[in-house]
Amino acid sequence: MTEEKTEIGSSGMGTKRLAVATITRPGLLVAARIAKEHGADLFVSERYLANIPEDLKATAKPFDGVIKNLLPELFASYDGIVLIMALGIVVRSIARLAEDKTRDPAVIVGDVQGRFLISVLSGHSGGANSLTEELARTIGATPVVTTGTDVTKTVAPDIIAREIGGFLTPLDNLKRVSSAIVDGDPVLFLNLDGIPVPSLEGPRKPNILTARTLPEPLPALRAGVYISVSKNLPSLGEAVQTVQIVPRVLGVGIGCNRGTSVFEIEKLLREVLDEKDWHDGAIRAFGSIDLKRDEEGIVGLASRLGVPLFFFSREQLGDVSVPNPSGVVMQYVGTPAVAEPASLLALAMSPPPWPGGARLIVEKVKSKEATIAISRWLPEDAEATSGNNTKRSEQAEK
Repeated sequence: MTEEKTEIGSSGMGTKRLAVATITRPGLLVAARIAKEHGADLFVSERYLANIPEDLKATAKPFDGVIKNLLPELFASYDGIVLIMALGIVVRSIARLAEDKTRDPAVIVGDVQGRFLISVLSGHSGGANSLTEELARTIGATPVVTTGTDVTKTVAPDIIAREIGGFLTPLDNLKRVSSAIVDGDPVLFLNLDGIPVPSLEGPRKPNILTARTLPEPLPALRAGVYISVSKNLPSLGEAVQTVQIVPRVLGVGIGCNRGTSVFEIEKLLREVLDEKDWHDGAIRAFGSIDLKRDEEGIVGLASRLGVPLFFFSREQLGDVSVPNPSGVVMQYVGTPAVAEPASLLALAMSPPPWPGGARLIVEKVKSKEATIAISRWLPEDAEATSGNNTKRSEQAEK
């Protein structure tokens, strides 16, 4: 099946751009190797242009040799930045640029002889720790990672969020929960939605407790991590520090009359989410018919929430069996339904990174001008046990 699609927002997905920069002649040898092996853009002080390897001369980017002048451009344009120079220079230069661990690029520093690579900024959220280890293997360097959960070889909530394709909230509590994990105090990972989590499989530190339902009696805890799309969560105790990982598992299909406002569509969506007690961050993808490619209400909502938006043809939507086909919809747009099949197809276009399947769990709901339906990506073990009120689309899983 060939699809017509438009994507709005990144949702943490997409190609990573890597830059490597140096301000010395010895550093150029290390930087050039990283550029070749990893497809990184090479930035080099203009005084060393003659020393650039022949196969990189056409693509190397010269700069004035003052790294603090170059870094704003790199921060704005790259997901990962490798700086082959003294750590002190880098620390002073990035201090004014670093803002937030969820937005800052990964920054790695290496010495000019390629002996060490140090993860400096955005170790987990930006992937600097894993990138440091990958680059170190390439050039035969020793990776230096100081993040507590990595050094102690234990689990990390932000890493789990990345591996299941979710997001973590509130970030202000992350350091408190991570501190409890590193200190070896009891921390409960309450996986209410039964999401497959690689980090929690196999042997774990004794202080890492896991459960699918709230334990009774509740053990003494210092911190907890919820894994759930729900907004209202069971209490772990007033003194327990918590964060929530919200899996992005919902596909929302949207149909509307021409000119329907963002406000009306969003109001309808939030009414349904509130009724179901679902976090809006659980939305993984929006879908609609390709006739709505320029519909400002739909496009604007996807942009506002930073969620990918996919458009599908009449034929694609018509191939999906759904419970509420409409003769009126068929008459006006040439397909029996829009919102229900679009919700399933949107998830099929952007599935979570674990085995499962899409099921329609909220049949179409209408306001005066808009219609929405919601599908959910369920883990494989939940597929067999989900209730009869959900309907499966085999087409959406092909």
